[in-house]
Amino acid sequence: MIYIFEHDQNGALGVVVNKMIPIKETKIFETLDLPANDDNKHLLNGGPVDVNKLFVIHDQNDIESSLTVENGLNLTTDMDIIKTIGNGFFKGNYKLALGYCGWSSGQLDYEISRNSWLVVNTDPKVIFENKPKDLITIISKQVGYDIDKIQNSEIITKH
Repeated sequence: MIYIFEHDQNGALGVVVNKMIPIKETKIFETLDLPANDDNKHLLNGGPVDVNKLFVIHDQNDIESSLTVENGLNLTTDMDIIKTIGNGFFKGNYKLALGYCGWSSGQLDYEISRNSWLVVNTDPKVIFENKPKDLITIISKQVGYDIDKIQNSEIITKH
């Protein structure tokens, strides 16, 4: 499941929010010489582009360095925010992801027109309140689909 943060005439940018990788946050924080917070969550596999770049998906709307979508979900790569999380001072919900998904101008629109993707509007809280592995089932039930019957499609949530 990919959450789309930006989609305009220049292309689209999204982050996979339902697939984890076997690296925990503490490993990232140790690499950055930061104390490890207590959460010790696995990182998300955000996508195949820029896989060494750390992205923070969060719900704090007052962070200027973030790309904000109209429903209050935000995306940043700001090292100060990552340090705030590592030091245990971040005041909101967040997920960390390595990499992102990107499409050139018109590419995602073309793929959607070919029914390669199912576009769903959803409350961003679902991303923070559920385990990544459960998101596909939860979102598909919200729109009345039995995910086991859908083949050759992915789900994109769009702001």
